[in-house]
Amino acid sequence: MDLRWLSAPDNEVAAAMATLRRDSRPSWVPTRRQVLVHVNNCLILWYLCIVFLGFGVRVDSQDDGQVSADVLRGLAVTMAIFVAWLGGTVWLYRWAAKPPSPSARRREWRLTLTALANGFESQPSGVATFSSLISTAGHTVRQYPRFVAPGVEFGTLAQRAPRSSAWHYLAVTLPAPLPHLILDATANNGLTSDLPSGIDGSQRLLLEGDFDRWFRVYAPVKYRLEAFYFLTPDVMAALIHDASDYNVEIIDDRLVFFTSTAVDFSTPDPWLSVNAILTNAASRLLASAERYRDERVPGQEVPPMVAAIQAAIERPHVPWVAPRPRIGADGRRLTIRDRNKGLWAVLGAIGWFALLTVLYAVPGIFAFAGLMSIVDGR
Repeated sequence: MDLRWLSAPDNEVAAAMATLRRDSRPSWVPTRRQVLVHVNNCLILWYLCIVFLGFGVRVDSQDDGQVSADVLRGLAVTMAIFVAWLGGTVWLYRWAAKPPSPSARRREWRLTLTALANGFESQPSGVATFSSLISTAGHTVRQYPRFVAPGVEFGTLAQRAPRSSAWHYLAVTLPAPLPHLILDATANNGLTSDLPSGIDGSQRLLLEGDFDRWFRVYAPVKYRLEAFYFLTPDVMAALIHDASDYNVEIIDDRLVFFTSTAVDFSTPDPWLSVNAILTNAASRLLASAERYRDERVPGQEVPPMVAAIQAAIERPHVPWVAPRPRIGADGRRLTIRDRNKGLWAVLGAIGWFALLTVLYAVPGIFAFAGLMSIVDGR
């Protein structure tokens, strides 16, 4: 891969971007400054909570319901701090509304130029562009950064609801749909798997050799032999060598490598990793997908080349149209337990609501209660 733009001088990067006249950062991606604004607002609420609640308790318990001179002086000091804080908040809002800093812009430019130098376009997306374990339908995701070329895309996919998670991924379009297959990389697992969904253990497939030390393989029960067709010794060796840190999913006509390990695209490592997977493991799986046909599906019992020759002999004047590749119903999907549904969804929703309550509602309510105690003690 051509990675010269990651370390090129700033003036060369700026000159190259000036000729392109483009910007790769979408407006819907929050900056660190905007995140800081939310943190500041939460801290203001907690400050008011502590101040008003503290003085309210003092008025009710120590001063017999009367506001003393000491309380008034204390309130004056804390309100002066609050007013100064509000002034700082106004400045913070204006600062956050400004364009990204020069260093942040240069970082974006380096990524854009590196992508272009290797045949990719920077195309962030606010919605999922493919279906997989990490981009379940109905869940809100953000794909940024996202680099796209014909049949290939990679970047970072962040799921924002119902729970936050981020994945570095590489997705490749296959020439034909394949049975559902999941490889859970053991290198990423702790006490449990890092997969976003649970998989029925009865679908686990044990392979010969030491491949099981690196990946746990899951295939539909009636399509176990197909897994052996794709996971040939050379493919397994390539996966161990170049993608041992990535979970792998084959779903419909998409091959997805993904890992929860954080990556920084301003460094060479993730680019080199993507290139190694594309040139080795992914290319071998693409070749297998091009040859595969599900013989359980009517019309796909005969290989396409043989069917074309037979049709030319039997009906020489009729154009032959290859049947659309399809997968039988039993092989399209593994049995998966979505942790974002059922009890897990309820617990996650409760946890998220409790967090928002602690951050915003609790300090607001107690600040109001403390203020009312002070007002009543006038």
